[in-house]
Amino acid sequence: MASDTQSSGSKGIMTFRPTMEEFKNFSRYMAYIESQGAHRAGLAKIIPPKEWKPRRSYDDIDDLLIPAPIQQVVTGQSGLFTQYNIQKKAMTVKEFRKTANSDKFCSPRYDDFEELERKYWKNVTFNPPIYGADVNGTLYDPDVDEWNVGRLHTILDTVEHDSGITIEGVNTPYLYFGMWKTTFAWHTEDMDLYSINYLHFGEPKSWYCVPPEHGKRLERLAKGFFPGSSQNCEAFLRHKMTLISPSILKKYGIPFEKITQEAGEFMITFPYGYHAGFNHGFNCAESTNFATQRWIDYGKQAILCSCRKDMVKISMDVFVRKYQPERYELWLAGKDNVPIDHSKPTPEAAEFMGGKGGDFGRQEPSTGVHSSEGQKKSVAKQRIGTKRHRVCLEVPEDVLPPDEEASYGKKGRLSPREECCREDSGKLMWLKLCHSEWFDTLTCCNGLTVAQRMPFFADLLLICFISYCFHQESEAKKENKGMKRKLQPISKVPPLSPLLKDSSSDEVEVDSQETEPWARMLAPLWQDGSRSFKVERDYNRRMGLRPPYCAVCSLFHAYEQNELNSLTQGSPTSEEKLKTKPLIPEMCFTGSSEGQLSTPHLEPDGTSQLVSCSMCSVRVHTSECWSYFTYLKENSTHFLIFFSDCCLCSLRGGALQRTSNDKWVHVLCAVAVLEARFVNIADRRPVDLSGIPLQRFKLKCQYCRKGVKKATGCCVQCSYGRCSSSFHATCAQAAGVHMHPDDWPFVIFFTCIKLYPLNLEQVASLEEGQKVICKHKNGRYYQCDVVELIKATFYEVIFDDGSFSDNLFPEDIVNRDCVKLGPPAEGDMVQVRWTDGLIYGGKFVAAHIIPMYQVEFEDESQLTAKREDVYCLDEELPKRVRARLSVASDMRFKGVFVEKEVKKDSKRQRVINSRYREDYIEPAIYRAIME
Repeated sequence: MASDTQSSGSKGIMTFRPTMEEFKNFSRYMAYIESQGAHRAGLAKIIPPKEWKPRRSYDDIDDLLIPAPIQQVVTGQSGLFTQYNIQKKAMTVKEFRKTANSDKFCSPRYDDFEELERKYWKNVTFNPPIYGADVNGTLYDPDVDEWNVGRLHTILDTVEHDSGITIEGVNTPYLYFGMWKTTFAWHTEDMDLYSINYLHFGEPKSWYCVPPEHGKRLERLAKGFFPGSSQNCEAFLRHKMTLISPSILKKYGIPFEKITQEAGEFMITFPYGYHAGFNHGFNCAESTNFATQRWIDYGKQAILCSCRKDMVKISMDVFVRKYQPERYELWLAGKDNVPIDHSKPTPEAAEFMGGKGGDFGRQEPSTGVHSSEGQKKSVAKQRIGTKRHRVCLEVPEDVLPPDEEASYGKKGRLSPREECCREDSGKLMWLKLCHSEWFDTLTCCNGLTVAQRMPFFADLLLICFISYCFHQESEAKKENKGMKRKLQPISKVPPLSPLLKDSSSDEVEVDSQETEPWARMLAPLWQDGSRSFKVERDYNRRMGLRPPYCAVCSLFHAYEQNELNSLTQGSPTSEEKLKTKPLIPEMCFTGSSEGQLSTPHLEPDGTSQLVSCSMCSVRVHTSECWSYFTYLKENSTHFLIFFSDCCLCSLRGGALQRTSNDKWVHVLCAVAVLEARFVNIADRRPVDLSGIPLQRFKLKCQYCRKGVKKATGCCVQCSYGRCSSSFHATCAQAAGVHMHPDDWPFVIFFTCIKLYPLNLEQVASLEEGQKVICKHKNGRYYQCDVVELIKATFYEVIFDDGSFSDNLFPEDIVNRDCVKLGPPAEGDMVQVRWTDGLIYGGKFVAAHIIPMYQVEFEDESQLTAKREDVYCLDEELPKRVRARLSVASDMRFKGVFVEKEVKKDSKRQRVINSRYREDYIEPAIYRAIME
């Protein structure tokens, strides 16, 4: 039956039943099914002839070793999930089968596949299964030639024949041993190749696929829900960590198909066909990649993973030169950018396209059952890369299964709130103004009158005048003994919440001697000080003239010290800065999978108009940061007389928005606090704070707590590992805390200063004779002396197989005397002698001159280290260095006769349970891999 979400022109997932004669020529049959349109869906099923068997018996594979099984830990909610793979100890197939069929991991009872599918998505985050994935090898008998996954004889074999390169899992077969709920997340094949998957035995496997013509739509949807991953890597879906349920695809109109693969059946995925799926129980599948001539255009345009150096990359030179010689020169010049027509079959299908199909032409494909819950070198063969699941050596604490928590440690964190929605039912005070007389004073970034250039946004900026009006009123009230004002709340908040208290800060006192330099620079903006509208306006204007030019987008732009020290107004914004790309993803405002991710007033190129207020000088994007236009357009002569400081932080200035209980918050703070919710996402108003747990208000800001007697506002926490540092969003931004979008269901990833990587440009250079701390060859850190400063030259080369190295010595280049002649020109072909003694071809990229320091330890041993590996005595040492810091032998009795003061509040380091010791991974290793 046809799918409800089936794309136009697609015939759905097609099923083919070839005869034994047709089955003998794999490449020809692939051409045939494409002539029938099978490639349009991105996935096809092939049921081989009954008399064909790939292996006589599977009874002798019990001792086959699965070297690196992975436990799949899934976190997420509402149909959006992230999958983490934790490597487990090796096991045999017999052991794996026993585990898979145990009560803990066996399949649940079900009446049909639809019921099992519902149970899968309902329980995907529970009881993490173990997947015996990426096992190098084949189960085919050596005498089986038809559709042998290990030797398909397609044009992809050109890589091995011409280059001698073997890429495990790409041009060699992999075995996959599955159990109930083991999953392959949404992805396309490496280099957007074809793939073939044969299910040898066991329980079925369910597949989802998105037609190639709609692949970009799926990518856009994933980027919207996982902006953090998207910013780190454009092709983050290749990590195979992202799960999106059929219900989400259906909701956002992404066409998809689904089908079930039984034992003894083949599944073919086509270039740029996104697919995902799960196993129904214990089974074994064999898979590899292959190619046709149609793939070459996909390979040339494939967007590859940019965050891993061991990614699979195939040079397209040999394919273009051999199969597209007329386009070779154009391709070398980078001008071969013809759009791909996903509907066209491979050129090999020409014999079937005009009634020339012979026996193949008489066969009608049947539709599978699916539904819509939606330069040549001769070298020895090399093994240069692998296609493997990304293994996470450490995962966030909140995604670990209960029985694994002890091995990774736990830390108290605030739990996400439940969704809640409250209706506004209170009354507000209004002030009628004739807004037309203010139009001439409200200007856009280019100096034109807003009413002349864009009258629709004129009303938007009038609200800024409120701050000026209230400033006049507050000055008068100060003369009248500082009378406090009372507000009627619209929606309820927790009874003890500080939001119910008056926002005045008469009890707060800042000791400027105790604050940090950045805090002293912002002293006029602290809420406990006297209000100066001129100071706030000047601050807003200065911030609007610096990147990213928007008061809310500045959340993802950490302050530099020279910016804080600067008291000048800066140069005017150039014409090209009238429109910029907003930094805040729409997901940060939505906060759930229920809202729409479409952003209003966003140009096709992704930019948005910048508008600013001539009264308070706040500058924002019209698309995302202060979309208050609907409300003001309907009430163009009524303006709110109420004005207050942000109730979530301690600083003034910036763009404010009304809350549902008649207070005000920075839009920046509302975005940063996970539990704050924009009731009307399109209008960005009001902000509902009732879901913020009381525990969050009890957190103390590590930046402003030293200078205040009473904690105010609401803090966020560092997202890095087990760090529990807390801070106000505005304090963190000013202090230099780095923030970037996180993936669903979180919003912002905070990295406090002590965990942010060392900025080498700001590190002081070392001098000869200087005492430093460095890592000894025994793995511990000792004091040592800098004996020599060296500038080392390293070469960066991209090898013919796509891999690269950036730490080659000049002596490693064998076809040129680089020591005497210097480095080759950029782009020159070079021959590199590798550590295995073999010579590999590659292309020279650049020469890097890096300062090195030769240090000498007390035992007179010397080593050469980079600056980032050497620490001055007055530098704050990272925790991992402090833990391994030792005293040299002549000082080992230092302080032995001095009684040390016992720290009563100190705690012993937790000891890992021996049961989980094998599974514990150092956080530093995990961060190094993920980065």
